[in-house]
Amino acid sequence: MEIVMIKKLGCGPCKTFEPTVKAEAEKRNLGFRHIMQEDMPEEIRPPYFPYFYLYNEGEVIEHWGGTSDRKLEKVLDRHLEK
Repeated sequence: MEIVMIKKLGCGPCKTFEPTVKAEAEKRNLGFRHIMQEDMPEEIRPPYFPYFYLYNEGEVIEHWGGTSDRKLEKVLDRHLEK
């Protein structure tokens, strides 16, 4: 599994929350990478930042936005228990 973070240039919450997501991914042996929204086609950019996609074997299994530690943990717990 892999967490992909979509972040925006100059986004304070993105910069602040990225270390938390990286640490959680490392703790759970998940891949992590980020993509800058500026590098994405405009029509597929998320509505707000940071925005996350959880991939499993190349397929998006969940997506969410925001900087809630609790939301991050709940999403990962839900999919890693299976």
